[in-house]
Amino acid sequence: MPLPGSGSQIGMNQILQEKQGNSTARTNVSLKGLSVDGVDDSSGGDIAGTPDGNAPYAMSEFHGYSQSFWPASAGTITTNENRILNAQVTDELGNDTTVCTVLHMTVNTSNNTLSWKLQTDINNANERDFSGTTSLDETFNTNTNTISYNGTLSSLEARMVITDMDIQRAGGGNSFTSASFAGRVWAAHSSTEHLDGSSLSNNGDTGLAGQKQKLSGTDSTNDLQNQDVTYGYKTMRTTSGDCSIGLFATNEDVGSTTGNFSDGTARFNNSGAGVSWQIRANGTEVLTVFAHTYNSSELSGNGRRLNASTVREGTT
Repeated sequence: MPLPGSGSQIGMNQILQEKQGNSTARTNVSLKGLSVDGVDDSSGGDIAGTPDGNAPYAMSEFHGYSQSFWPASAGTITTNENRILNAQVTDELGNDTTVCTVLHMTVNTSNNTLSWKLQTDINNANERDFSGTTSLDETFNTNTNTISYNGTLSSLEARMVITDMDIQRAGGGNSFTSASFAGRVWAAHSSTEHLDGSSLSNNGDTGLAGQKQKLSGTDSTNDLQNQDVTYGYKTMRTTSGDCSIGLFATNEDVGSTTGNFSDGTARFNNSGAGVSWQIRANGTEVLTVFAHTYNSSELSGNGRRLNASTVREGTT
């Protein structure tokens, strides 16, 4: 809550409480420290944030001041930006495959920082459309951004907001119903680790109990169009370490019968479609970590999509 405005009386202790989030008892308060970043505000050390770091220092400078928990921006993406929610994997041996884009976060409570990046990961495939390689896994990371926060992190939550997503599911083959092989789309999170393409296997049936939500609905070949989805807020860690939240496309292992296939796709086709990841501290302090709305030029061709596909090809 901002400090009282001009004309109201404020004290150094009020300024300190605003800066530290009413979280830590401190003594020996210094007006210079409150005003100048890099100088101890009190016996407890320095708290970044000031309306005016130049001498002479005055408490009146803090009228109406508000100490934001998060910075104004979480940083920008400069590497592998076109890989966010945009990867395709195909396996010709009929095995499970998974493709995902996940927000990876690392909390460090010793220096009050949170680092983040986006990872698009492909898992378990013998052919890969985008890369043309035959390696068994592939990962595209964005640059890592590190942000500092003010006060004490008593709770941390994250959510993913998706607008206008098409979900396509297909599967079938000789003597099998289509629904039994239909691919799936999931939202998932972890408060203890960085998820990747190996975190959901067997069409998502394996892994992350209680930490995933099937967005593709009842298994069938019927597609879902123009889906708006909010996944969260999900509880993340408040101790130092890793956590994550993301979107996954999976498919089913189709066995050894030639011609069996399974396909799961999360696709963004329409201008205005998009996604955002947000974090919330202490129940109220919200920061958008990443948000993007696609325009028509970005969606030309096949649009943006996470596609996991498998088919049992013949041996000759």
